[in-house]
Amino acid sequence: MEAIPLTLATLIIQILGLPGLVFIIWHFDNKRDQRKDSLRKKEIAERERAIVKILNQYKDDVADIKKLYENNTHLVKDYSATCMRLERLYSETISVISLNTQTQTRLVEHIKNNMFCPLVREKGPQR
Repeated sequence: MEAIPLTLATLIIQILGLPGLVFIIWHFDNKRDQRKDSLRKKEIAERERAIVKILNQYKDDVADIKKLYENNTHLVKDYSATCMRLERLYSETISVISLNTQTQTRLVEHIKNNMFCPLVREKGPQR
């Protein structure tokens, strides 16, 4: 509150009377309320800036989390494709091993029953 010199206050009371004093009090009270309003508006503006800053940071954090989930999804898809390739490879390997075993078995049977070898012909078929 601004200070009023005592001489000015007595002059206003003498000239304007009690209504003048009420007017002066009302005027300074109004100025004080205006200062409070301006401070309140500044505080609200600061809070709004802080909220906007927080929301922007939150938006960035959520975007980062979204990116992490997308990367994880990509990893899972790659892993799934790798597992499928390995499963096909294992299946082919099993079929090759099976064919090799069959061929080895036939080869052993042919060797045992080979009558073209002179040593085997002398002994006869073995089983």
